[in-house]
Amino acid sequence: MPNLQKFIRFKALLIILFFSTFFVPLFPQLILSQNTNKVLTNNFLQNLNLSIPFKICWENKNEQSINSIIASDKNKLFVVSVGGIIKSINSETGTKYWETNLGGEILSTPYIDDGNIFIVSKVKENQSGIFANNKLSIDEDKGNGIIIRSLSITSGVTIWQTNLKTNLKTNLNPEQLFLYVHKSTLIIADKNGNLYSIIKNDGTYNWQNNLGARLSAPPYFYADKAILGTFEKQLIIFNLGEGKIYKKVELHIIPTAISFDITDETLFIGDQKGVAFSLKIEKTEEIKYEVFKREKNRKKTKNNNWEFRLGAEVSNISLTPKGLLITSLDNFAYLISKRNGNLIWKKRLAGRITDKTLVLNNYALITTIAEPTIFIVELNTGRVINKITLEDESFATATPIKTQNKIIVPTSRGLFAFSPNECDKIEN
Repeated sequence: MPNLQKFIRFKALLIILFFSTFFVPLFPQLILSQNTNKVLTNNFLQNLNLSIPFKICWENKNEQSINSIIASDKNKLFVVSVGGIIKSINSETGTKYWETNLGGEILSTPYIDDGNIFIVSKVKENQSGIFANNKLSIDEDKGNGIIIRSLSITSGVTIWQTNLKTNLKTNLNPEQLFLYVHKSTLIIADKNGNLYSIIKNDGTYNWQNNLGARLSAPPYFYADKAILGTFEKQLIIFNLGEGKIYKKVELHIIPTAISFDITDETLFIGDQKGVAFSLKIEKTEEIKYEVFKREKNRKKTKNNNWEFRLGAEVSNISLTPKGLLITSLDNFAYLISKRNGNLIWKKRLAGRITDKTLVLNNYALITTIAEPTIFIVELNTGRVINKITLEDESFATATPIKTQNKIIVPTSRGLFAFSPNECDKIEN
């Protein structure tokens, strides 16, 4: 292999490892959608046997796809690449529908809602304008623009765009941004604790608020609420319709992962020291909660149901049909009972587990950083029943996603579509 190719691959691996070391522990994922931690129960899974060996249905190799972020809508993929490029790709064939150059750096995963794609990008410092409809247009805030856009899902053409830096006049932090659609509005949150509401049809301002604390975990959005963990050892429940704080939960730990069971209004929280616990939300305005060490006579408040101790910082908590799937920064995955916190199984993998685990009914697809293998784990037992093997010297750069009867994997060499079914099968 030529020395140049070796250098490029080595550099790509360093980028991924750098990102995982400094950003993944704080924010396991850059965006949570309206389907946050929702267990997938798609009909196609009834006929999709994940124990059958997977085959490659198509591949879309691209040197710029190392940092690709993907989203999906029915049979379309939306792929973000370095250089401000977003593409729409047919998930069944891998062919391209359209491509749009937004200019600068794309900061968020594409968020799909009602025929629109919402996406945030940053203008280059030496760029005197912003791209709109594939053409550069002049912007008054030269080189300092954080642009939120609505794109047509069918063509990629810009419907509207708003410069958040210019219009909101706040200390917006573009390093980690989270998007969510609440009714007729688009919600934007950043790691500085800023929340913004924008009318999704035209990009006009609705409301803005600041929590007065930096976020320590990705927000958990559900219905008309957002649950936000902060470095001030709090959980803040925010009303998205009113743009106001609904409730505060005082903790003695810094939360790093949040999940929520809407059926019985139970919160599941993980912290920096490797403790996971459950917490009931009551209708009072403020809840106080304390975590007691196991060595002492631990007491339970009326809100504290159970506590479970892991070996390292909690990186993610996912609701599954079999219990809570929890990952930690020491390469372990745990399945514990949602009801009492008892351990069902635990498994150690060869590398650090990526930000989010793809849960499909009774299975979890677990990806590790810089590994050429995706493990398919049976949730009942924790047993590895299958693997998706990537090309030699390649590795997954983000969590796989499911579209129709395929698993789409972004890798250091591009996008790959895998399936145990016939590749041309399309489920209605």
